[in-house]
Amino acid sequence: MKRLLSFSLLGLFLLFGCEPTEETPEQAQLAGGVWTLQEANVQASGSAVIPGTQNAVPVSLTGTGEDYQMTVDFGETPQSVQAEGGFVLFVEISAAGLPLGNERFPIRGDENFAGTWEIKDGQLLMEDQDDTIVMDILEFSDNRLRVATIPDVSDFEEFDMEGVTVGEASAEFLLVR
Repeated sequence: MKRLLSFSLLGLFLLFGCEPTEETPEQAQLAGGVWTLQEANVQASGSAVIPGTQNAVPVSLTGTGEDYQMTVDFGETPQSVQAEGGFVLFVEISAAGLPLGNERFPIRGDENFAGTWEIKDGQLLMEDQDDTIVMDILEFSDNRLRVATIPDVSDFEEFDMEGVTVGEASAEFLLVR
C-alpha cells in the first residue's frame, strides 16, 4: 500500500508539479517562394496652386492599387530581392473634400525593386544600387507580409500632376504567397 501511495504521489508530482513546456512557433520565412502583390495603398498630403493665381490650397492624395501583376522573389543565399511585373496606382486628388482630379500611373516592379534584403528590428530593409528602402513590418506569417513605408516625396515628381506638390506621404503593401 505504501508503495502504491508513493507511486501515486510521484505520478501526481510529475503530472502537475512541472511547468508545461511551451512550444515556440516556427519563425516565418521570407525566402523560399514567390510573393504576389495583393494590395497597395498610398496616402499623401501637399498643396496645389489654384490656376490663374499664386494661391495654394491644401490637398490630399489617395492612391489605390489595381491590375496587380507583380511578384516579388526573396532569395535565401544570397538574400536577393527581385520584383517582376507591375500594377497601376489610381491616384485621386481632393481639396476640402472636393475632388480635383484623378490619374492612373503604371508602376513597374522590375524598375523599382532589385537588390538585397534583410529583416532587422521589425523592419524589412531592401537595398539596391541607388538607395535603401525601409519598411515597417506590420504583419508577417508564412503566407502574408504587410509592410508600411514613408516614400520620399521626390518619388511623386514623376507623377505629372501640374501644380501639385506633395509634402508627406505613407504607403502600405500586402504580399501573399
